[in-house]
Amino acid sequence: MRNRAAHHEPLIDGVPLPGQTDRRGRTRRLTLPDAHTEVLRLVEYIDQDVAIWLGRISRIPELLRTRP
Repeated sequence: MRNRAAHHEPLIDGVPLPGQTDRRGRTRRLTLPDAHTEVLRLVEYIDQDVAIWLGRISRIPELLRTRP
């Protein structure tokens, strides 16, 4: 997700899940809040303390609430 944002790829329609399609054959996408949750979940698998810390300092939920 960070790389997509850094490379100015559009995220408004969600984060694409390459290789996964819906019933209509379109690429499945995660909403931005779901993508943030999944990132934190992945970090938790690696290190629970880092996941807790990252969850505390992350500005993503605040930015998603206040986005224009």
